[in-house]
Amino acid sequence: MKKHEIISVLMELNKITGFRVSLHDADYGEIAAYPEAKSDFCRAVHSLPGELDGCIACDKAACKHALAIKDTYIYTCRYGLTEAVSPLYNFGTLTGFLVMGQVLREEQREHHMPWAAMEDGETCAQMQEAMARIPRVKGNMIKSYVRIMTICAQYLTLSNAIPREKPTVAQLAKNYIYENFRSKISIKDICTHIGCSKSTLITSFKKEYGMTVGSYITEVRLAEAERMLSLGEKAIGEIAIASGFSDQSYFSKVFSSKHGFPPSEYRQRR
Repeated sequence: MKKHEIISVLMELNKITGFRVSLHDADYGEIAAYPEAKSDFCRAVHSLPGELDGCIACDKAACKHALAIKDTYIYTCRYGLTEAVSPLYNFGTLTGFLVMGQVLREEQREHHMPWAAMEDGETCAQMQEAMARIPRVKGNMIKSYVRIMTICAQYLTLSNAIPREKPTVAQLAKNYIYENFRSKISIKDICTHIGCSKSTLITSFKKEYGMTVGSYITEVRLAEAERMLSLGEKAIGEIAIASGFSDQSYFSKVFSSKHGFPPSEYRQRR
């Protein structure tokens, strides 16, 4: 599938939904989008110190969750916009993501937006004006639109929208980790699954991703734990086990080492 054909699919999705629609590779890099430019509001947010990095981290976390559930994931970004992400596969290998976003639920009230508390009155006013131009979508329509998005994601997958190259040992290991991080994973398990030696896996993974296999497994588990802590629906012990940690004590130790405070405090800060 050529890029102009991809754009035509994204354009039709945009016409139906009002969402900005974009296609990303497996490393989250944007390949194509319609409209090409992000909304005035998002550009205003990204102009604030540190906010672009925060938005990128939020989107990456959503992509990781979509991989974990192996389905389209609807979420609310840090600034209250509704977005959705659907993973794309080619013969079981992750090739990219289809993302729709930058709309507001029609029922949403603006004074609940985090930007409303900004001290800079002029910046706040500019963002409010930009927010007023964001498309609003009825909540009961969003799920319908996302179903259409999922069908388009399947079409893009079958059409080989993102050319599939033979996956590397590191990429195969990464896919295996995403699919199994909730269970106990060993280097031996990964090597057996993808058919390589221990030394090949360790060397190639470190070279491609800049970290050890063990560190990567921990990062994936922590990302899932952070997501569940933000939802506030499960006890911390349940979250530890559901995220793949052996017990609550070890989970708290690893979590505190990364954040500087325990999971209970992280939940209170969200």
